[in-house]
Amino acid sequence: MTCEKSSRKTSTRGEARRRALIEATWSLVKEIGIEATTLDEIIARAGGSRATIYSVFGDKDGLIEAAVGENCSAFAEHMMGMLEDREDPAAALTSLAHDLVTHIWTPEAMRIFGSFLTEGYRFPQVMEAFLENGPRRLEKRLADYLSDMRDNNRAQIDDPVFAAKLFLDTLHGDWLIGCLDGSETARDPAGEETARWIGQVVARTLTRPAPSATGSAQP
Repeated sequence: MTCEKSSRKTSTRGEARRRALIEATWSLVKEIGIEATTLDEIIARAGGSRATIYSVFGDKDGLIEAAVGENCSAFAEHMMGMLEDREDPAAALTSLAHDLVTHIWTPEAMRIFGSFLTEGYRFPQVMEAFLENGPRRLEKRLADYLSDMRDNNRAQIDDPVFAAKLFLDTLHGDWLIGCLDGSETARDPAGEETARWIGQVVARTLTRPAPSATGSAQP
């Protein structure tokens, strides 16, 4: 019994230490980028030691890969929550689009992605963690949702996989341009123009008439 309690305490401490390292690493990546993040800065912020990092993550790249993967996965899970218990595909896609645009059109998100654009080629495993746990995961979940809506006769979608890709690629389009030119205010997530833009994207995805500027369907 004593050994079992001791094992649980050790496991809890180990998980807490791991979580602290993940959070510190993610904070630094957001603030200063991948390459500028060092083990010394991570340890100064989270505690622990190089030995712990090497034992748990292998090296700095392994730690950054884990931090990026886990945080992108959490973001994708949050986004996918917009599709839960929604039988109306137009409402689900509109909620997903608004939430996605609100989250990505922030100085922090644009700074992070700008760092990935300029540094990612030097850290292929980190970029793969980002893509696999973030964009690809969300795209697959969306394709599954659209396929389910089609199979239940709630939407007319010939190719759910293509429709999911087109939907997300369109939403990301001008955001990527904003990341490249350093803009932080190119699109107001709460603005009327954004609402109209999202309405058009949703309508095209579902092959429905696009909403007019006043919100009614065009003939």
